[in-house]
Amino acid sequence: MMKQLLLVILAVVMPMVTSVYGGVQEKVMPVVIDVRDAGEWQAGHLEGAAFIPYNQIERQIGGVTGDKQGKIYLYCRSGRRSALALESLKSAGYLDVENLGSMESAATALGRPIVK
Repeated sequence: MMKQLLLVILAVVMPMVTSVYGGVQEKVMPVVIDVRDAGEWQAGHLEGAAFIPYNQIERQIGGVTGDKQGKIYLYCRSGRRSALALESLKSAGYLDVENLGSMESAATALGRPIVK
């Protein structure tokens, strides 16, 4: 019974493992960044998101992640500013960046609640 339970747990957990580091496998969480302004952030944002205004993304991204191959999701009010931030990050060498558009679209896509 215990062996079967362990096999079920491994079958569920192993597909979630996305990277290998030093022979130890670990789950890598994507970075989610709200690129709106401070007032918009304070009115509500996605749970677990980082806040970096779109026009400061290249200067401040290092405080959130230095992994240029890691997954980064961006969102704003309509998708326009997150598109600008995406281009800035791509120019800076970040490879896996995705614009999720609005905060509501990002919440749906990522299954995360909006918090205040």
